[in-house]
Amino acid sequence: RRSRFLEAVPLYIEAKRLSGVDRELRAECHFSLGDCYRLTGDFSKASKCYNDAHRLSLKLGAEERAVDALTGLGLGLRATGRFREALVIFNDCLKFYRSVSDSEGTAFTLWCRGGALRLKGDLKGAVRDFLEAKRIFSRIRDSSGAAYCLTGLGGVSRIMGDFGASRKYYREANRRFASLNDTFGLAYSYCGIANSMRMKGDFKGSLLYFNKARTNYKKIGDRVSFAYTLWARGTSLQLLGRVKRAEKDFIEAERLFKETGDKRGIIYCLISRGELLFKEDAKAGFTMLKKALAMAEKMGLKVEAGYAKKVLRAAEKNPQSLPLNLA
Repeated sequence: RRSRFLEAVPLYIEAKRLSGVDRELRAECHFSLGDCYRLTGDFSKASKCYNDAHRLSLKLGAEERAVDALTGLGLGLRATGRFREALVIFNDCLKFYRSVSDSEGTAFTLWCRGGALRLKGDLKGAVRDFLEAKRIFSRIRDSSGAAYCLTGLGGVSRIMGDFGASRKYYREANRRFASLNDTFGLAYSYCGIANSMRMKGDFKGSLLYFNKARTNYKKIGDRVSFAYTLWARGTSLQLLGRVKRAEKDFIEAERLFKETGDKRGIIYCLISRGELLFKEDAKAGFTMLKKALAMAEKMGLKVEAGYAKKVLRAAEKNPQSLPLNLA
């Protein structure tokens, strides 16, 4: 709960070892390990743990807990860009939670599905799910859940071009996370605030908040979110003309994305590095940008494919317009 996931892992492993014949405890250890591994970017281990938790929960007749494990599995798939598989899981889980009138499970899965719909490019659907999840979380007085819905709305608002609303959502989420002492939430909202400032053209101001996000993500050990923060900070640095430092951030972010198997993150880095490379070697830059577009289209990532096309068009028509400030 304090976002100290790396420290929690060995304790859960030891608890699992000591669980003996207590299959319920063993299932809970698998479930909690799945959460910790997922939140630090180790998605293969997370998937194994969620599958073990699901199997054991079914054996125990704990159907609701088994569905919780499936939701976690869906989040891991979503994090690596496999949103189609994730959506199938979230839709099935949502039907179950609604059938047993589980408000918390329903709200959480709506939040999960909202993030997957954003990857699909269904931004209106994502907004609908985040708002509905927030309404339920608020009704059951789950302030943490409601705050995470605000971050979801902040991200979608940015992609839709409403940067003022994005900043408003992230600032409100940040205020709530501060009162809850939620390190992960604080890091996430700091990054969101920074991105909204970047989109408004306040590149220097955004660096302050990106650095706050980096500090908190380092505490947690979340390599994926840390990598997205590096990419976004690199974009601000690139737009400030600090090209060498920007390139360093892009290369480090890409390394982390490859480590964790996040192909969507790799696409962002290919686009940004392609922009930098284009100014030195236009042919090589085009090749890198086209690679990013091909990856995005193959994965069905409409937003990212749109970004790659936008940069390619700019490179062809007016290379001086590069780099672009992508949301």
